[in-house]
Order: sequence, then C-alpha cells, then structure tokens
Amino acid sequence: MRIVAAVLLTFVALASTPVSASKGLEVYTARTTGELVIDTQGRVVELSLEHKALGDVVMKGFESQIRQWRFEPILQEGRPVRAKAHMALDMAVIRQPGVDGLRLGFEQVQFKDPAQWQSDEKLSRGLQPPRYPREEAERFIGARVNLLLRLDEAGRVTHAAAESVHLLGDELGNAPARHAKLFRRAAERAAANWQIPGIEGGVVVVPVSFMPYNYRGERWIRTRGMPVEAPAWVAIERASQEVIALGDDGAQSSERWKLLTPIDG
Repeated sequence: MRIVAAVLLTFVALASTPVSASKGLEVYTARTTGELVIDTQGRVVELSLEHKALGDVVMKGFESQIRQWRFEPILQEGRPVRAKAHMALDMAVIRQPGVDGLRLGFEQVQFKDPAQWQSDEKLSRGLQPPRYPREEAERFIGARVNLLLRLDEAGRVTHAAAESVHLLGDELGNAPARHAKLFRRAAERAAANWQIPGIEGGVVVVPVSFMPYNYRGERWIRTRGMPVEAPAWVAIERASQEVIALGDDGAQSSERWKLLTPIDG
C-alpha cells in the first residue's frame, strides 16, 4: 500500500481527535497487538509489535512513540518490580493529499497481564457477534461501531445505542448513510442479547467491528466517520457517571497498568 512508504514527518496522538473530525484528510486505521516490559521506574525496556503487512517504516514510528511512554510502577508486595503486559492497539494514520509525510497516533490502547489475556479470550467467545449486512459484505464495505451499553445487576444489556460509526473500505458507493444505518442496527441488535460479567449495573462503551472479507485485519484500511444521532440517554450517561471503556472482546484493561504519558497529545 503506497501510504506506508511515505516519509514520516510528525507523530500526533489522535485520541482527542476522532477520525471523523479530520475533514479533507485521508484517514487509515489498523489494529495490532504486542508486548512490552517496564522496569521498576515505569520505563519501557522491552517492546515487540506485530507488524503484519502494516509497513515497517510506519510501525517503527509507532514503536518510537511507545518507547517514550512512562507508567506508574507495578508493585508486588509493596515494592516496584519489572512487569510484562500484552497490548491491543487501535492505530490511525492521517495523510493530506499532495503533502509528504504522515501523522500517526493511537485511538485506543489496552493493557492486560498475561493471565488476564488468556481469560479474556474465553470472555470474547461468549459475545454473540452481529450479523454482517449482506449487501455491504458483498461490496467489501465494513464498519466500526462504538456502542454505549447500560447493564443491569446481572451484567445483561438493557439499553444499547451507537455513539459513533466509521465506515471502512476504499469504495463506499453513493449511499454511505444507508450503509452506516445498517451497521448501526446490526450492532445494536446483537448487543441486546449480551451479558458482560464483572461490570454489573454499570455503563460501558464497546467497539464492534465489521471487517470486509478482503481485509482480514492485515493492512491499513480507509476509514470515514459518519454522523450519528444518539438518543438522549447517551448524553445523560456520559455527563452523569464514568463510562468504562472495553475492548472488542468485552474486557477491561488491567487496573495495574496506568499509563502516565498522555496519548491525546
């Protein structure tokens, strides 16, 4: 893919600038995993990222950012120790047509202890995935839908609504709004039957991904934000209490891992 061969000029964290806000720019996103080790002072001393087909030059740019991160030291019996974490990274690359260079950043990062990584794989198998809209699947159009969920005291979903929808793919045709609506409905319907243990009675946000069959998560994919009119209760929940961010496996980051370096610039 040509974008990964461009010269890297600037590294910018994108958590506070969603891809939908980057008007006039070309946005590509990808997801990968990795591992890191921190020392007793919270500095990154070992790092490995899965490059897939994401481009070595670009991935070395992300690695350069991660090596500058600082964490709150991990304590064991009250003393700081070296510690290892698995990572799940949602990354973004922004390119301005006609201008050399790329902007790189992170949309979401999750850290998990090795034991938690294995148990969360079992949790993800308990979340029934949504049905992929047929026409969109045939046209290789995908989406990433962020769902806000209310849970009852048993962890069952009582309310589900999309906060954001991003369409994935090179060619969206002339009806992107209809594609976004179908993906949103599919995600909300699937979530209505979910049960997420461990966060009973809470409010969570969960990303739901519809990946085109010709993509398979091995490369960068063009990403376009779509307008979403969320119901009123979404704004109320956002304003009234802390919302817990989950990964697409329905699990939280480990509470032991506290990143001190802002990824929002």
